[in-house]
Amino acid sequence: MPNAFSPNGDGLNDIFRIPPDVAVILQEFAVYDRSGTKIFSTNNPEIGWDGTYKGSPKPLGTYIYILRGIVENKPVQLKETFYLVR
Repeated sequence: MPNAFSPNGDGLNDIFRIPPDVAVILQEFAVYDRSGTKIFSTNNPEIGWDGTYKGSPKPLGTYIYILRGIVENKPVQLKETFYLVR
């Protein structure tokens, strides 16, 4: 997973998502802000977070993602931080 993304409309790193070369059976991919509010969630590995919540851009800073799924027939749960930069 990347450790930063920049949703600024330049076509590069505009969406925070699971890299397409990672074969995962996704149960949940969720993004939380620093206060613990879940601001994005999906079970589709082709969909990622665009840096907004309820239609408004979130500020730059540190966010947390949780990924639960199955990779190579093994359950995986990751919880990591990443950065939103503009």
